[in-house]
Amino acid sequence: MKSYRQFCALSRALDVIGDRWSLLIVRELLISPSRYSDLQRALPGIASNLLAQRLRTLEDDGVITSRAESAPVSAKVYSLTAWGHGLRGPLVEMARWGAPLMMDGSGDDHTRGRWLVFAIMALYPEPRELPDDAAFPAVRLRIDTDGDSLLLVAGDSGVHTSPATDDPEVDAVISGDSEAVFALLAGQHTAPTAVSITGNEDALRRVRSLTSMALPATQTRTPADHG
Repeated sequence: MKSYRQFCALSRALDVIGDRWSLLIVRELLISPSRYSDLQRALPGIASNLLAQRLRTLEDDGVITSRAESAPVSAKVYSLTAWGHGLRGPLVEMARWGAPLMMDGSGDDHTRGRWLVFAIMALYPEPRELPDDAAFPAVRLRIDTDGDSLLLVAGDSGVHTSPATDDPEVDAVISGDSEAVFALLAGQHTAPTAVSITGNEDALRRVRSLTSMALPATQTRTPADHG
């Protein structure tokens, strides 16, 4: 893209990551390092030549890096540089700003279970943001949604989610489509048939306690309320 040519930190940042699709590529690499084919599947709608161009530009600018891997097949694997990882905080805050826009449902949008990894980063406050007398309940959840399995771990260090790479030991399992699972984790009312939660009663109590702490559950204003 052409430079804005403004001596401004935001303008300089947009010169690097302001192209269409660039931030969504960063989102994917914040979730996990990815092969080119992984990124194609995770970014429905992007043309192959445009994805290749964006990856080259982001790598040239030092936001991402790539390495060759031979197993299970020979391929480049893309990941964020330390500088690229610095986008995590700004993107989580942007996702928090956008989370209320998801409350009306997915409509005809594409959905991917793995996108909940990033959405969950935005749903829950950091431990330092909690009142002094509040703490996240200790709970480990497996989330099966839209063909993906995720691991959510909550506790004193906050709420962390990642793709489940094996069969992790968990307290409860949540199953459902990503729209219904997002609504549940956001502390919204969800039809009992939309999401399945299995686990012992104590684990289910901790799940309910966790979802009640989600930012959308504790906020009453919506984008429409702001006029």
